[in-house]
Parts: sequence; structure tokens; C-alpha cells
Amino acid sequence: MITPMHRSLLHLRLALACGSACVTLPTFADHPTLGLQQDGAGSITTLTAITLPEGARTFGIESQYLSNRTIDDHDLAHFAADGEDVHSVEGMNNLSLNAAWGASDRLTLGFNVPYVVRTGIREGEHHHDGDGADGHAAADADHVPGELPAVVDLGDSKGIGDLTLYSQYRFLGDEDSRTHAAILVGLKAPTGKTDVIGNEGGRFETEHQPGSGSWDALTGIAFTRQWSTISLDSNVLYAFAGDGAQQSNMGDVFNYNLALSYRVSHSHEHGAGHHHHDTAGSSWDLALELNGEWRDYVTVGGLRQLHTGGNMVYLSPSVRFNSRNRWAAYASLGIPVVEGLHGIQSDPKFRLFIGISSGFGNLQ
Repeated sequence: MITPMHRSLLHLRLALACGSACVTLPTFADHPTLGLQQDGAGSITTLTAITLPEGARTFGIESQYLSNRTIDDHDLAHFAADGEDVHSVEGMNNLSLNAAWGASDRLTLGFNVPYVVRTGIREGEHHHDGDGADGHAAADADHVPGELPAVVDLGDSKGIGDLTLYSQYRFLGDEDSRTHAAILVGLKAPTGKTDVIGNEGGRFETEHQPGSGSWDALTGIAFTRQWSTISLDSNVLYAFAGDGAQQSNMGDVFNYNLALSYRVSHSHEHGAGHHHHDTAGSSWDLALELNGEWRDYVTVGGLRQLHTGGNMVYLSPSVRFNSRNRWAAYASLGIPVVEGLHGIQSDPKFRLFIGISSGFGNLQ
């Protein structure tokens, strides 16, 4: 039997699950994760199929940090000498503001606005010995033929990223059901900065800009099966990338996730009579997730960039505290277990999600 106290906690979990939803770029070498991030109902990156109660509102802030294995200067110089467009990126931090609203018990509407910082972007200079067909050999006047190119520290790229609007419609299951399914539809708008300048005075490539300059369509499906203290969540999400800044297309993205979570409730026992004092619903969620992401090659001017895209799978243990006062805080550590990046890229070492959000309105 579900008591009013437990029902309130359940609604809080669902509100927080949808409230910090966000769609961003894929998690390869230097990009944030693609997915509808959640901070309730157990899992962190995997989306629950349960929508917000009608009239409920949630707001959240999430930080996603990605640490990479950098490529050393000697290798970057050799790649540049061979004409390969290879970059090294030290890390990425994606700080996002998220909000959602329950338009009905079956329909949730939300948005996400990120602030993206990429650090330690480096590349080898590309030189062309001798006069080119366009007569611009003067640009390479300081380069000694046969000598390895210098490695340039382009610095950091940071700024507002692209706004994402999304809707989630639950077509299977109700409040008392243990099985739920929902469809997802979203749109990423080109609101982010695409003109950030590096240390050398040149404009960063679109791949390293906070925004892509493109309109991207998103669609997917989520499934949830619940037991008394255990929840199984899964979702797939596909992003169709449009053409963006500097004649670039960042490539389609396919995201696939599976999560198993366990609810740990609070209670206190006093004396021989085992008197239980309920803490009004505060609880902990423990989760283990598999988060997979595939991304197509980036193209520039219609030409495929060989050192972009690929497939990654993370194993992500997660923990979340759900307060009785309608807020939740969480953390999730993702460790790569499958790496299939195209070409030469800065391999991810780990990614870390940390966030907090709060629910308002009709959570009863």
C-alpha cells in the first residue's frame, strides 16, 4: 500500500527525474553527453519513462566534467607533418540549467541551456614546403623544409551552448502501473557561440566551439519497469545533425542506455519496542548504468574528418540523495569500458556528473 507520504516522495522522484532533462552534444574526446539527463528515480544518464505530474515544475543545475588522455607534442607534430588534422583536448566541463513542466500527467515539456568550456586545445601547425598554386608560400616562410612542425597551444574555448527544447509523452502506464513507456521529441537551436577565438588569433573549428550553429532534430523512446525498491530503466535517443557554422556538420548521434537502480529508505529504531520514526520520505538511490554513444564523422565543406566520431560505452555507478524537502543531489562516475573512436583522438579517462535540483507545484 502506498501511503500519502510515500506517494509524495514518488512524485518528487519523478519530478526531479524529468526536471533536469537536457540534450547536449555527444561524449567523445571533448564533447558532453547526448541524453535526457535526470536527477531522480534512480538513474542519472538513463532516462526514465515516467513523466511529471500535471502542474509540477522542476529546476536543476548540473555539471558534467570529462577528463581526457592528452596527445603529446611529439605525436601532434608528426601527425601535422603527415597532413593529419589531429587535436588534443585536455578536458571539458558542461554546466547546464534545466527546467521542466508537467503539461499533463502524460506530457512533460522542458528545456536545457548549457555553458561549455573546453580546455587545453592543442594542434600541430600545418605547413606546405615550396610555393603553392595560390602563391601564398609566405605564410610558411619561417618553416624549415623537413623540420617537424611546431605544436600550437590554442587555449580554451568557452561560452553559452545551444538551447534544447524537448517533450516527453508517456503512452503506456499510469501512476499505479509498474511498466511505463514514453516517446521523446526535441529540437536543438543554434543559440550557442560559434566565433570563439584561440590564442593564435584564429577562430576555433566548429567542433571545438560552444555552439554548433545548426538546427538538430531529436527523437527516441524510453522504457521503465518498477518493483518495490528496484527500477529498470532504458532509453534510446537519436539526433539528426543539420549543417552549421563554418560549413560544418557535427554528425548524427545515437545514444543508448540501460540502468538498474535500488531505493534505500531511511528509518530509525528506538528501544526494545522497535519504534520506527519515518524521516518523511528522505532516501538514497544507488544505481549502475551502461551508457553507450555512437557518433558519425564530422564533415567540413562536405569532406569527412577522419579523426572524429566513433563509439563509446561507459560503466557508471551512481548515487542520489532525495530530500523530503523536495530537492535532490546526485553524482555519477563514468568509466569507459568500450572504446571505438575513429582515427586519432584524445581518449576519455572518465566523466563525472554532479547536480542538484528542486521540485515545485503539484507533487502530491
